[in-house]
Amino acid sequence: MRKIQFFIFVESILLTFALVTILSGHFSRVILFLVLFLLLLYYYFGKQRGNFLLVTSTILLFFIIMLNPYVIAALLFAVIYGMIVAYPYIYKELSDIDGIYEDCRRKCDVIFFSGELGYHYILKKFPDIRIPCAFTAYEPIDVLSILLHFQMNHKNIPLNRVFCDFLTETNRYMEVGKYLSESERPYFYTEKRYDYKHITEYAKKLWDKGKIDMILSRSINNLKALDDLQIPYVAVFPDEDMIRASIQHALDELRLSSITEEKRLSVLLRLPFTEEVEKEEQEYREAEVYHFLTTYRKERYYRFSIEKGFNQFAIRAAISPDTEIFPLLEEILMQCKKNLGFPFRLGIGLSSSDERSRYYAEHALMESNRYGRNDAFYMEEEGKLVGPLSQNVKLVNNYNNEKAIDFAKTQGIHENNILKLISLYELAPEKALNAQTVAELLGITSRSASRILAKLLALNLIRPGKEEGDSSEEKKKLRHGRPALHFHFVKESFEETFLPKNIEIS
Repeated sequence: MRKIQFFIFVESILLTFALVTILSGHFSRVILFLVLFLLLLYYYFGKQRGNFLLVTSTILLFFIIMLNPYVIAALLFAVIYGMIVAYPYIYKELSDIDGIYEDCRRKCDVIFFSGELGYHYILKKFPDIRIPCAFTAYEPIDVLSILLHFQMNHKNIPLNRVFCDFLTETNRYMEVGKYLSESERPYFYTEKRYDYKHITEYAKKLWDKGKIDMILSRSINNLKALDDLQIPYVAVFPDEDMIRASIQHALDELRLSSITEEKRLSVLLRLPFTEEVEKEEQEYREAEVYHFLTTYRKERYYRFSIEKGFNQFAIRAAISPDTEIFPLLEEILMQCKKNLGFPFRLGIGLSSSDERSRYYAEHALMESNRYGRNDAFYMEEEGKLVGPLSQNVKLVNNYNNEKAIDFAKTQGIHENNILKLISLYELAPEKALNAQTVAELLGITSRSASRILAKLLALNLIRPGKEEGDSSEEKKKLRHGRPALHFHFVKESFEETFLPKNIEIS
């Protein structure tokens, strides 16, 4: 999108300069230009009388415009831009596609292959590819037309003496068997390995055994190998209609993928005003937030909407599925901390719809309010809540864990605290715990953390233990000042109580 915007911007400048220089010359030139332009309008909207005059005026207007240096510069820029954007990648071997894909996967919207071989190779090599891929596809009627055309031009060579390297099991031999009997049809490529090397070997075997007199080949990159073997061939090229239809199909795939795969991001930024904050100060903070968001959007060339509510701002944006979400969210949080010198809370949601992402963002904001610090929480599909995002250890609250939810209700512990402890266990089963570290991780007081640890200890879910397995810094924290009680998870009972049986933590 930025490339197109840059192209339009440059072209607009050049054409504006062209128009200014044309009209700023002499008054007679301005009159001539205006008369010619009016004649063209008359030609377009009128009854096309005086054709000779109109054709003459069109030619004059063309030369006036084309002889302008800025017009020439605009045309040259358009040609160069088109060559850069539409630069074709050329490969001799299928393995070359690996490097081509690495080069174009971040800057291309569609990968279009001239033949079927490269298309199947990239899908097999990169099964998780997200970029829509297409190739110049043949339909059965196209193949029958090719065979008929060949038969008309090579009447001395029957079709059963011809090898078609593009009729494969992958494309179900283009259904040629429905129209030609086995004794009449050409040889198909029946091997499982579909690449240039094996196609060549298969053709050579047929030629050496005297079974074929000619090859119909779509493997344009492989023609030199056939020349070296001195096997006669006819290269098959798609016609204009086939190319146009295939490109249109690729564009349709692109539109479909952009609709189905695009994610919706919702960010809720709340200002937790207390009674001590006067109304004027509240207005100042809201204005500061709005100024920060609009400036941030302009400087980073981001596209997102800003909706102001009561003590709250809602931000919505569409993001690509290839976007690495956590670096983006951490950047947003960092910029908020840097630019907002007052308390704020962030709740972030991501889903395939605006409504769902807003719902997730509201849940994340509730947790951020409960945490009570300038931080952010993030919720995505499957009910997973991640945060706080400022911590190196990002705990995940899995609200689908019914065993944990039921435990929290029966023991009188907030479900978020239990879910975070489970997430901590999944990340670091050997981690040493004390009231201070648990309080920091859960965003609660040390007293509340001590009560939770006491309940877990009574239920044999944790045990007193040594500090082994922790970093030296963590050990220093545990030893700082008055010695603190520290605990370890009891693996067997903890997993039995909270985790599904099919989940094991190594």
